[in-house]
Amino acid sequence: MQGKPVKCGEGWMVELICGSHNHDLTETLVDHPYAARLNVEEKTMVEDMTDTSVKPRNILLTLKERNEKNVLTIKQVHNAMSVH
Repeated sequence: MQGKPVKCGEGWMVELICGSHNHDLTETLVDHPYAARLNVEEKTMVEDMTDTSVKPRNILLTLKERNEKNVLTIKQVHNAMSVH
């Protein structure tokens, strides 16, 4: 799909360029923004471990031990730590 503003500035025009995907579906959600979100409990854990000077890699390992399907990366842990 491609969108462009209408010349007179009264909205947008959307055009379907190709009706099929140009890539295969992903096998895993690693690094996908949706899957990499921390839930409320995990955010609290990161905050608590950050306050007690736990290293980011150990925080990540702890989160992954609690949830085997967790696809977080060290980058998301660092981001969560910087928000706190």
